[in-house]
Amino acid sequence: MPPSDNPFYREPLHPNFNRRALHHDYRLPAKYMLTILKNPDLPPFSQIIGDPKSIADIQILLSPLGEAIQKAIEEWIPLYPIYVPTHIIMPDHIHICVDVIATLDKGLSRAVSRLMGKCSSIYHHSLPDRLRPEKMTSLFTTGFNDKIAYTEERWKREKNYTNDNPRRYLIKKHYPDYLRKRWLLTVSGDRQFVMMGNIFLLKMPHLFRVKTSRHYTAREAIAAMEQWKRELFNGGIPISPFIHPHEKELKNRAIQEGYSFIRICTHGFAERAAPTGIEFELMSEGRLLLIGQPEYSTRKEDLRYSFAQNLNDLAKEIADTGNRGVALTIRPV
Repeated sequence: MPPSDNPFYREPLHPNFNRRALHHDYRLPAKYMLTILKNPDLPPFSQIIGDPKSIADIQILLSPLGEAIQKAIEEWIPLYPIYVPTHIIMPDHIHICVDVIATLDKGLSRAVSRLMGKCSSIYHHSLPDRLRPEKMTSLFTTGFNDKIAYTEERWKREKNYTNDNPRRYLIKKHYPDYLRKRWLLTVSGDRQFVMMGNIFLLKMPHLFRVKTSRHYTAREAIAAMEQWKRELFNGGIPISPFIHPHEKELKNRAIQEGYSFIRICTHGFAERAAPTGIEFELMSEGRLLLIGQPEYSTRKEDLRYSFAQNLNDLAKEIADTGNRGVALTIRPV
């Protein structure tokens, strides 16, 4: 998509991890969850150990690189009018929740660049003379990702997501088949659905339903698409059966630009069925969750209006439940 067609983010080229929001003034007070990725040529920032079933048992053991980052963050915070309620130094990335409480004269990007440089500098100068390279190596890949918390509820979810990173990491490490198993989702106490794929998408800080209407005017349809793109580009996870062409357009944008999504399926899953084609690739990357009926049927469901409405209602119910912070009931099949 050419830049002129994207009103929200600069340089909309794949990958889009480091986009900045054109609608947002990064100098003004706001709340963000920042993600900065490790230079792939360097050792891990940390080692995470423990039992993912016991949060109290989880430990983050910082490497010399991680210790330099921790020191740099502590020295960086007093330099700016910011509050950092939580941060996590993971093996291959760091998350920092930043509350900007007064104007940043040179903007957020300049402040984060200073932090990244400080991390690299502290580590560089911590090395013995005989091991210190002549040229300082950056600890990170170029750029960073920001997710803007527009509401207090979103801010709370982003902090919880940051703090929960080590547990999710251990689950994926200890139970690699989590992304291949079948899961049973219970909604409203007694309605059950089967899921395949990355169940952690249901725990992301923001889920949003993608649904158009046959009664929309052209202007309303465009406004809906712009809102969906805005939520997608700000880290939201779209959930929908993606039946209408406008809904499919949003799904295709997510696929092409590196985002994740949840698809409500029109049927259940055969016992040994597996996704194929692009959905196989997306699921192997942890970017897709499929939710279907508990019973498998070979009969192709007629996509009548009432059936499509039921699928859309389920998408809304799941998104609303997750966004309220209410835990969805999930167990292995």
